[in-house]
Formats: sequence, C-alpha cells, structure tokens
Amino acid sequence: MTTVRIIVILIICTFCLGCSNAAKFSANQFLLHTNGPVSIDVESFAGDVNITADKDYQGTSVSVVKETMQGTFLDSINCNIFARNTDTGEEVVVQISTEKNELRSMRANISIFTKYVDDVRIKTRDGNVTLRNVSGPLNIHTTDGDVLVATTVPITDSVSIENHRGNIVVLAPEESTGNIDISAIGGRTSLNVLTGNTTVLPGSTRDHMMAIVNHGRNNIALRTVDGNASFEILKNPMVPRSLWNFDWLSF
Repeated sequence: MTTVRIIVILIICTFCLGCSNAAKFSANQFLLHTNGPVSIDVESFAGDVNITADKDYQGTSVSVVKETMQGTFLDSINCNIFARNTDTGEEVVVQISTEKNELRSMRANISIFTKYVDDVRIKTRDGNVTLRNVSGPLNIHTTDGDVLVATTVPITDSVSIENHRGNIVVLAPEESTGNIDISAIGGRTSLNVLTGNTTVLPGSTRDHMMAIVNHGRNNIALRTVDGNASFEILKNPMVPRSLWNFDWLSF
C-alpha cells in the first residue's frame, strides 16, 4: 500500500509542477505514509526550505511552490518526493532540480510537516531555511538567505550549518550541549547561554567564537560569509511566529 501511495504522489507531483507557465504556481500537499521519527534529506536547485515537527501531526506532508522572476517556463522543474525505510529508520527524500536556470530566475519553495524529525540534511541556494522543533544531527547548506533553527528538543548531536550572504541563528533549550565553533566572515558572532556551564576558548574574536557548552563533545559549526551567526540557549526558544525574522536580533 505504501509503495502504491508513493508512486501516485510522484505522478501527481510531476504533473502539478510541469503543467503551468504562470509566474507563480502552488502545488497541492503531497502526503507520505510515515509513522515514527523520520530523517529528512532535501536537495533543491534554489528556494526556501521550511521543516516543522509537531507531535500532533499524522504522517508527513510536503508542499512545493514554484516561482519565477522573468516569466520563465516552469515545466523544466523536476520533482522527486518519496519515503523509504533505511537501516536507521524512515527517511523522507525531496529532490527538486532543473537544467534551465542559468539566469537564476526560478525557485522552488518547500514546506514539510511531520510528527517527529531525527536528522536533517538540506542543500539549497537563494533561499531561507527554517527548522522548528527538529532533533538529531543537522547538516545545512544555503546561500543568499537566512537560516533559523528553533527547537524545544535539547541539541546533543552534531550540527553543521554553512551559509553565504546570510545570517545563521540557532535557538536551543536548556540541557543542550556542544563544542561550539562559530565563524562569520564580514559579520559578527554571538553566543548567549542563559543557563548552564559555558567556557569560552582562547583565540575567540568578534568574528570567530569558540566555546564548550555544558561540557559537550558534539561539534556545532556555524559558518557564514557576509552575515552574522548566533547560538543561544534559552528557557523558551520557540518565539512567536510573527517575530521569526532577523530584525529583532541584536548582534
């Protein structure tokens, strides 16, 4: 039954993404049958990626919105979305590609909702990345956009976030740990730990912060160029959504 559903989703996704040349086209939500914590692997040629974990959500939904700046035909965007079982559990894979974006005039914005997330891998460009209530290892690459991670699950695994021409902000709860290495070439770094034990390491500067938080051994690397980078441990890291932008951050 799961295999049949996945095949139907792929057919619908390909049809919806290829049938319109409008300046903006919104596809339907595509439902994947998942049960437990899922790892998420997203690779997109360009666009935003939003992932939200909500314990009350059933299964996994993926939506894709295509955009174009210059009326470019959008039927060249290819979409491949599926769920599979691996040796470590369930995995959701989202692959969006095109061979006709030389002018970088097209984007595909991705939103994913699921119950629990354990492990995230994202590669995109020209887009923001927003992760809410995720857990497990994080590996994120983007350019020309901001990265925001806010979670109520303590961060105790490895985190690697790379950005170019954009900010990075990680908001984590108490009991999070890490061997922190924050680099912001052409920008500023910020480390704010309101509770727990923090040791700032020798050699830390305004644009390169190194520290040990709560005796952590898990590596947390935040690296950006032409942007700011911040790691914060708060009692309530989930700020209201109306404030989920970078204007309120005081780097």
